[in-house]
Amino acid sequence: MEVRSFVGRFTMDCIGICAFGLDTKAMLDDNSPFTNMGNLIFQATTTQGLKTHMRYIWPGIFYSLGLTAFPKEVDAFFRHFLLRVFDERRGKPSARKDFVEMVLSFYDKKVITGDSMKNLKTDERIKVNLKVDDELVMAQCFVFFAAGYETSATTSSFLLYELAKDQKSQERAREEVREWLRKREGHLGYECVTELPFLEQCIDETLRLYPVLGVITREVTDTYKFENGPTVERGLRVHLPIYHMHHNPKYFPDPESFRPERFAPENRHNIQPYTFFPFGEGPRLCIGMRFAKMQALAGLVTILKKYRVELAEGMPEKLEFEPRSAVTQSKTGINLKFIPLSDADEYLYPREVNAQ
Repeated sequence: MEVRSFVGRFTMDCIGICAFGLDTKAMLDDNSPFTNMGNLIFQATTTQGLKTHMRYIWPGIFYSLGLTAFPKEVDAFFRHFLLRVFDERRGKPSARKDFVEMVLSFYDKKVITGDSMKNLKTDERIKVNLKVDDELVMAQCFVFFAAGYETSATTSSFLLYELAKDQKSQERAREEVREWLRKREGHLGYECVTELPFLEQCIDETLRLYPVLGVITREVTDTYKFENGPTVERGLRVHLPIYHMHHNPKYFPDPESFRPERFAPENRHNIQPYTFFPFGEGPRLCIGMRFAKMQALAGLVTILKKYRVELAEGMPEKLEFEPRSAVTQSKTGINLKFIPLSDADEYLYPREVNAQ
């Protein structure tokens, strides 16, 4: 099975239900329009790759040419979809406490006031005031969708690949999952985010090996001189090489090996600050980080309790990345075998038991 597309459909269903209150039916329909649009956002083509790099390096030229970050059909699809959701939910009491409910509450404020930001030309600190309109609210929804979809799908796929190569770690993760489910009579809950430490270590190690974004861009707000090094002028755009930092043996010994124990409580203090930042750092930390981790854990728990994962025939021990992609992707896909475990019925969720 090509696991990236399979996990992508799972994360699409999660985001649809949890964030927007909508059943996308992505797991049941290989041609779900939501999955198709999600794939278009992160498609690996030469044109899209050039546009992505141009936007990072020369944003002024990019926008002056009238270019857009994503295909126009993606913008049109999500605009139509989100406006329909807003119209259905706006002004109507709802018991759902989802992402749409939160962003719709922005309309009551009329204006959102943020922290003061420094004008890089005048040094004046400006209070940020944003008028709330459909464009602003749709932008927040789109970013949350894109961040949660790609982060979870990519990370879960690469983690299953690494566990397929490392059966010892896979078995340890499975035993942790099963023990946790036994204590809760098979109920999967939010507590899995904090009560599955080894599986979370596996996720962090996967994010180190395969950060979703290999590079992030920031703008220097104050001139800074490195000791015995160059001076970085205010206003300069700086590209931070996340992938290189995560694979630097100075910070992570034996950097190409999958070693979840790096992130164990007794070892985590050895990781230098700002050498592991798969979601970025500071005020612009990825908005979908917590949600992405939570849905990844839920999916991995469901798989590991029922299946042993192995590499499919012909699957290499080292992946080659797609150079045209803005995010970290395998050039050939990730093909794995899912072998049902003989005692899987002992760990069914209550709804699975009721469905039998």
